[in-house]
Amino acid sequence: MAVKKYFQKFLRQIPNILTLYRIAAAVAIMFMPPYETAFYVVYALAGVSDLFDGVIARALKSDSRFGSTADTVADVLLTLTGTHVVISNMQPLDYGILSVVVVMFASRAFGAIVALIRFKKFAMLHTAANKIGLVAFFLIPFFYQMCAEVGAEGILIYTITGFCILGAIEEVFIELLIPSFDESVLSIVTVINRRKKAAATAATAAEKAAENPSETEQADKSAE
Repeated sequence: MAVKKYFQKFLRQIPNILTLYRIAAAVAIMFMPPYETAFYVVYALAGVSDLFDGVIARALKSDSRFGSTADTVADVLLTLTGTHVVISNMQPLDYGILSVVVVMFASRAFGAIVALIRFKKFAMLHTAANKIGLVAFFLIPFFYQMCAEVGAEGILIYTITGFCILGAIEEVFIELLIPSFDESVLSIVTVINRRKKAAATAATAAEKAAENPSETEQADKSAE
């Protein structure tokens, strides 16, 4: 019985273990020779862990405030690591690319600050744009050298980074519109539809109350 409880407890910690691996991998990559086999293996495993830790946490119902915060920290560190690898090995350094990457991180940081102020939570929304953007940005080191050989590295980074900036801007608008933090929001369209549905429900309830005032009064008296 004790072994079973220990095993169940261990299973519930798997998402956090994967997240902590991602943090450790992000730090280790900073000291590894770039664009070599070891780099790609560690970097790829970190990306795979990001895909599965959330899925496992939801499946085991082991979501926690620590896990959510650590996951966000790991995502930020891994993104910074990938950026460092590309920028630090760019010869010559393209200040245009550097600028747009800085703008992306600034927009992400602003979104995190808004979430922290409004919801007292350091986390990012898992919108469709955020998911696609972060995956695409993560893949840049895998395709950078290939694109650099044909002079298309600028197009690669500008396109992906620009999409990430748009996703970050959308996230800020969503955070300002939603009443409570909800990681399941897919886009600002989802928020607008929810607000419309809530308004329609409220309007329908008001109409019914106006048509049947006696029933409403009886319900109020019963509640008293």
